Amino acid sequence: MIFFVVWILLVGYAVFLAPGQGNSSDPVLTEVFAGNWAAIDPLVLTVFNSLGIFPLIFLTVLLRNDTKRWPAWPFSLVSFGLGAFSLLLYFAFGNRPPERKIRTPKWLLRILRSKTWLLFLIVITVANLISLQNGISLDAYMETFQQSHLVSVMTVDWFVLWGLSIYAVYHFYPEARAKALAFIPIAGPALVLLINSNRIDV
Repeated sequence: MIFFVVWILLVGYAVFLAPGQGNSSDPVLTEVFAGNWAAIDPLVLTVFNSLGIFPLIFLTVLLRNDTKRWPAWPFSLVSFGLGAFSLLLYFAFGNRPPERKIRTPKWLLRILRSKTWLLFLIVITVANLISLQNGISLDAYMETFQQSHLVSVMTVDWFVLWGLSIYAVYHFYPEARAKALAFIPIAGPALVLLINSNRIDV
C-alpha cells in the first residue's frame, strides 16, 4: 500500500504542485529538444542523464528476480520514459505472490548476472559525473527547479528512484554482503551485486 500512496503523491505533485513552466515554454525542455546541452546547468544535466541509467539498474535487479505475480519487464522498460511512475505500480501490485518460475530468458540472465554488465553500469554512472567537473551550484539548480516543470518533477522522481533502488536490494537480496552500498545513488545496487556475484542468483 505504501508504494501506491507514494505513486498518488508523485502524480499529484507532478500535476498540481510542481513549480515551473511546462510544455513548450519549459526552458530546459527547449534546450533538450534543441540539443543545446551546453546551455543546461551541469547538475541538472547530470540528474537528467541519471534518469536514463536508473532504469538499467532496475532492469538488472527485477529481471534477475522476475518470479512474482506480474512480469517485471514491462515496468522496467516503461521506466525509461516514466521513471518511478511506472516502477511504483509494480512494487505496489506486481511484486507479490504467487511465485512462479523465473520469466527472464536464460541468455538474458547470463548477461544481467555477468560481472561485465555490472561493471558497465558502474562505469556509465561514474562517467555521468564528468559534467560536474567544473563544480556544482545548488543555487543555480534551485533556480532552474523553480523555472522548469521538467526539472521539478525529475528531481522528485530521482529521489523516489533512489529509495526504490535501495529497497529493491534489501528486498531481493536480504543475505547479500555490504548491502549498505546500495545507498550510493545509482551505482550502489550494481556494486552490491558485483561483490556478491558468486553468492547470489546461482
